[in-house]
Amino acid sequence: MAESVETSPLLVATEGRLRILTLNRPERMNALSPELHHLLQAAVRDAASDPKVGAVVLTGAGRGFCAGGDVRQSRGEGPRESVEERADAIRAHSRTVELLSDMPKPTVALINGAAAGSGLALALACDIRVMAAAANLRTAYGRVGMSGDFGVTYFLTRILGAARAGELMLLNPKIDPESALQLGLVSQVVPDDALEVRGLELARSLAAGPTLAFRYMKQNLRLAERGSLAQVLEREAYNTARVVRTRDVREAVDAFREKRDPVFEGR
Repeated sequence: MAESVETSPLLVATEGRLRILTLNRPERMNALSPELHHLLQAAVRDAASDPKVGAVVLTGAGRGFCAGGDVRQSRGEGPRESVEERADAIRAHSRTVELLSDMPKPTVALINGAAAGSGLALALACDIRVMAAAANLRTAYGRVGMSGDFGVTYFLTRILGAARAGELMLLNPKIDPESALQLGLVSQVVPDDALEVRGLELARSLAAGPTLAFRYMKQNLRLAERGSLAQVLEREAYNTARVVRTRDVREAVDAFREKRDPVFEGR
């Protein structure tokens, strides 16, 4: 992504039904300051509730996607702060990644540069991850004496399994795009200069899709991670019954008969 000259630490743009969130602290590799935490959480909430938004893109300005928490600012926390008080602050910040993961619309991370620590967790919370050829991933927590936050162990374990997730957390290797693709951490790897064009093209196609069906599809997938086959079958049946009479399904049938692309409205 291009270097930003805007002063806000988070840029929010809307293109049709696509909401684009750009972490905008390029001088700090988009490290998450308290202000950026607050703005990002509010923007994710707004995108989730806005019926005009069909899909969400998360990316970074400049050379990095997100270097994780801002270590310089975190060192300023007072010594009198209790463990529970600090845990409360971390829980509040972590709500962002929960909202992003539970977003009832497709989410796409465009990983334009380094994604480390909680920055890696933000990318993993998205449904689809497109990575630039010059980018890299790292867990990074051990390097700064931290144990992990933002759900990074949750996402890594579900994507990779416990053994491989533990290896990445403990050894903190730098993961290049080819390795990330082989591991299943990213969906696509594209040339650096093609990331924005190809990534946004993918996101726009999702934004133009059947957003109601996507919402219930994501519900089915979340339940499939932890539920039994019987529970998943029940949820699938119920959600299918909810969407089968929608305008989008009627439009899809008409488009099939008329040999044209459907135009979905999310209703």
